[in-house]
Amino acid sequence: MMAVFMILVLLFGIFAATYDYMKDIYAYAEQILRRGLRSLRENELNDRGEIFENVRSLMWITLGMGTDKAVMLFFGISVLSGLTALLTLGLRLPVTLRTVSVVLSSFMPYLLLRIRLEKIRVRSSYEGEVLLSELTENYKIHYYNMREAVEKTAGSIQDAPDSKRILTDLARGLERAGSEKTVMRLLREFGMSINTSWSNTLSNLMYFAIIKGVRVEEAMEDLEDTIIKAREVEEYSRRQLNEPRLIVRYLIPICYLLTALGGVRFFGLEPGKLWHYQFQTEEGATWFTISLILYIISYMGNLYFSRNKLDL
Repeated sequence: MMAVFMILVLLFGIFAATYDYMKDIYAYAEQILRRGLRSLRENELNDRGEIFENVRSLMWITLGMGTDKAVMLFFGISVLSGLTALLTLGLRLPVTLRTVSVVLSSFMPYLLLRIRLEKIRVRSSYEGEVLLSELTENYKIHYYNMREAVEKTAGSIQDAPDSKRILTDLARGLERAGSEKTVMRLLREFGMSINTSWSNTLSNLMYFAIIKGVRVEEAMEDLEDTIIKAREVEEYSRRQLNEPRLIVRYLIPICYLLTALGGVRFFGLEPGKLWHYQFQTEEGATWFTISLILYIISYMGNLYFSRNKLDL
């Protein structure tokens, strides 16, 4: 009876944690059944839900995949990750820790994409000077046509691989864009890809140039000068702090593996018993899960706070 109650509590926790996801998935599935895929016009984009669109933008920026099927596959993988955690270690854990581990495992695909996005943002933030220089030059050459300037810059820019990929995606999107709403979404994703003050300012300048027809070359030149000065300040004040990053990324997992190896080699602990005590008992599975959760939190914290972007 107690086991049934614990399972019901766990299912309720999973349902509460994924309610927004499931609501968006249900709403979108109902929309497909009622109207058909062909009737999902561009002006109905917001009906899919904010979470659905945020995931789609995240996948487009990090993986170059932004189709509806790809987003649905992402949600499926997230659910499968939670079920995998439940079926492996989850049944041997206390209810609270079991719920936390299942929820964290369900969010793991999203966290991995966020890590990849943050790495792209850090690298591309240092490419602003090259990007602005090339884009401004092409903007002038092509008679202040921002669409053509973006397309030419995407093909000619050098020494800026992340900005080149971001501009290439933007150029392809602008080529197919048929409405102001689509252009606004593409420019929002461009700013989100780098997520700095200068990238958001540049996306606004692109909007005025593409939609309003305003000449923005002087503003782009001023923005480039500001980035150059910001780089000088950043290079002067930056301190290389690699030790905490190396400890979190490599030393902690190595210490765990050495602990297991030391138990086998020096204390005569059999590998089968080590596996049993660590993963097949409630105490071992509990402490392993707690250690893994703390490691993920420390890794994410180190990633977000130790790698500064070049911003204004």
